[in-house]
Amino acid sequence: MCGIAGFTRPNQDAALVLARMNQALGHRGPDAEGTHIEPRLALGHRRLAIIDLSGGSQPRVDAASGDALVFNGEIFGYRALADELRAQGCPLCDRSDTEVLFQLIRRHGVRGAVERVDGQFAFAFFDGRTGRIHLVRDRFGEKPLYYGVLRGQLVFASEASALLAHPAFHAAEIDALAAYRFLLFEYLPGTASGWTGIHKLEPATILTYADGQTTFERYWRPDRGADVEVPADEAAVIDQLDARLAESVRQRVVADVPVGVFLSGGIDSSLITALAVRTRPDLTAFTVRIDSDGFDETPHAVAVARHLGARHETVTLESSDLLDAFDAVSDKLSEPLGDSSLLPTYLVCRAARRIMTVALGGDGADELFAGYPNFRVQRFAPLMRLMPRAVGRIAGAAMETLPAAAGYMNWRFLAAQLSQGFGAAPVRQSFLWMAPFPPHGLNALWQPGAIPADALRRSFEPIERYAAEVERGGGIERLMHLFLTTYLPEDILTKTDRASMFNGLEVRAPFLDRHFAEFVGSLPTRLKLRGTTGKYILKRLALRYLPPEIVNRKKHGFALPIGSLIRTLLRTRCRDVLLSRSNPVADWFERREIERLLQQHLSGSQEYGKKLWALYVLFSVANHRTAPATTVKAA
Repeated sequence: MCGIAGFTRPNQDAALVLARMNQALGHRGPDAEGTHIEPRLALGHRRLAIIDLSGGSQPRVDAASGDALVFNGEIFGYRALADELRAQGCPLCDRSDTEVLFQLIRRHGVRGAVERVDGQFAFAFFDGRTGRIHLVRDRFGEKPLYYGVLRGQLVFASEASALLAHPAFHAAEIDALAAYRFLLFEYLPGTASGWTGIHKLEPATILTYADGQTTFERYWRPDRGADVEVPADEAAVIDQLDARLAESVRQRVVADVPVGVFLSGGIDSSLITALAVRTRPDLTAFTVRIDSDGFDETPHAVAVARHLGARHETVTLESSDLLDAFDAVSDKLSEPLGDSSLLPTYLVCRAARRIMTVALGGDGADELFAGYPNFRVQRFAPLMRLMPRAVGRIAGAAMETLPAAAGYMNWRFLAAQLSQGFGAAPVRQSFLWMAPFPPHGLNALWQPGAIPADALRRSFEPIERYAAEVERGGGIERLMHLFLTTYLPEDILTKTDRASMFNGLEVRAPFLDRHFAEFVGSLPTRLKLRGTTGKYILKRLALRYLPPEIVNRKKHGFALPIGSLIRTLLRTRCRDVLLSRSNPVADWFERREIERLLQQHLSGSQEYGKKLWALYVLFSVANHRTAPATTVKAA
């Protein structure tokens, strides 16, 4: 797992520029650094050594052809692919998956190679003969890739921070429309990065850059996997799920460094742990403990570990740990992400890194198997759409007059969030249920003229574009597709990538194995959501390995009491940032509205933790531009 960077048209400052881009990615690859500069292209790489520790160096370059590769990620099942290449007469220079990917591309082309591999990856391949550059991101978006084209120069990297270190983007600013979109979604769906001129490559996409022009090709969709024969018998379906998931776990514990697993005590991580300890009995399961009412899942994780006989370590989060995570995220996050579970995820990754370099996680199961409450609430969605938006505003205002409620996902919070979807179009409704700010709340927050009049419509364009891809099924099928193409890559997987990479740790998601996910995608919805039971068939599988009380207990997210923390531990830091008049985005907002939100929240009369945390993250990311950029001549 690594960080990559590069740009076309390098000039005499290319080595210095590349060094600064690599430095911005240093946390992604603490083990080694490499560069390659030739007249048409400069490539940089930071390495976190996982496979073939003595080999696997990058950039990978063929001197005869000029072909070059920088690669971030892992190719699972690469050993079988290596055997195939050798059988076909293709010599391999080392035992790394980097060499396997490089030779597959040279032999089959970029599209042919990605069709043959399963993995979590983002890479750039330079074709020495044609001069074309191909940027590629994995199917689900587990690994990030950003790019920008300015004055005929392509610049790309694993994080926006590295592009901001390039002179072409020293003048980049926070994008107002992206900021509006972020405060609406809590993350950035689509191609927005939060910065002007810097874009995200979407999952399962190949960008080709040639003669100053970019083209895009979508090579895979979650609803269009390989043709899979689904058994009619439910027990046979469970057998296939079992075999496919076990194989995915088996491939993902392959590493030349210590491997562990994250264990929260929920069904997803518990099932992965059960399968992982069968393959690697020596691995350690990791749990973090949050000492707060309604947020601590440690007893469930301990029960699972004892049931499985797994080696288990629990890390208790202290106040100093939370401050460390807060400061690290504030300092390093270069794209706004308002999911407050980034903080505990950062801490569990930091703790795990002491004894392991690779960890397995449970990401993807809720999206594949309709596990979120949003799917169960769909049965009431038509009624909510019939209610005028004004009713939703009145209901939301009424919630604010009631006494504050404590605990994770308390009734007052849920009622207020659901009211935000009243009267909304079907495609928008579920996202408004999760929004930090409803549209009318955003209107009160922004200064007149600070954002386009059609900001709401434009913010939903990525959602509506993906929704139009669903050709069959109803609201549940469409929502699963939307969660797989927007919420999963841009919130869940972005959170996991940043939290792990900030600590030099690789996290792998067995549920996102290509073949497993394609099989799940072929299953009828009734096997995923049955009545009010989400993840129905996955729970049936889990009962083979776990006690019923673990499998059937209520879903619990990996959350922090962020509202309480803003009132106490994080109070001064958040207040100082949000009320700073020197912040680059301060003039966009109605200061009195931010003061009102702060005052009412800090006094305890209202619960605005979700809103204030999103605002804090936006202001914190914008602060990255308060320091003057180092001057280097643009190419």
